[in-house]
Amino acid sequence: MNELISRLVFFVFVLCLTGCNDSSKESIVDFERTISEQNNVFIIPEKIKDNVLRQFRSVEIIKKEEYSKLFWDFYDSGTIPNECFTDINNDQLLDYALLVKDENKLKLVIILSADKDYSYWISPFSIENITAEGVNFCISIKPAGRTDVVKKVPESLVIKKNGFLLRNLEQDHFVFYEENGHIKNFKML
Repeated sequence: MNELISRLVFFVFVLCLTGCNDSSKESIVDFERTISEQNNVFIIPEKIKDNVLRQFRSVEIIKKEEYSKLFWDFYDSGTIPNECFTDINNDQLLDYALLVKDENKLKLVIILSADKDYSYWISPFSIENITAEGVNFCISIKPAGRTDVVKKVPESLVIKKNGFLLRNLEQDHFVFYEENGHIKNFKML
């Protein structure tokens, strides 16, 4: 009986060893991308930017060259820090956010998409004064959820839809979101 078990174990061992040898002969295929890459898929269309400039004649869209050296110490140079898009009002259409300068003041423009048109909102307040050192703010998506902050008095924000997050370097500063057809903001500092 022991001899039968030893022969069975030996047979399984040889079978496993043969299987390993055969698998090493297969050629290894490199990863192939099935979806072709598209250039600039993460930027706002020029038509929309032109419409913003027509709506608000005194503003200019912030350029990457206007960002401070300190900002680029925190972020990869391939990022586009001054524009972002997501659906903030759950109408299944993309809404856009752009950082702009009005004279030497940094402001945010939010473009809400409608069926065949857009509505525009510009922050009524200045986010920061743009200095010779450059801009330190960037815009990104704020996913739906809860945000808690502790200032003099603890506060919470619960948004059920995506919003836009404005950051100063890596510090969250403002959340802009849509509620009942109005753009609102939540200051985090």
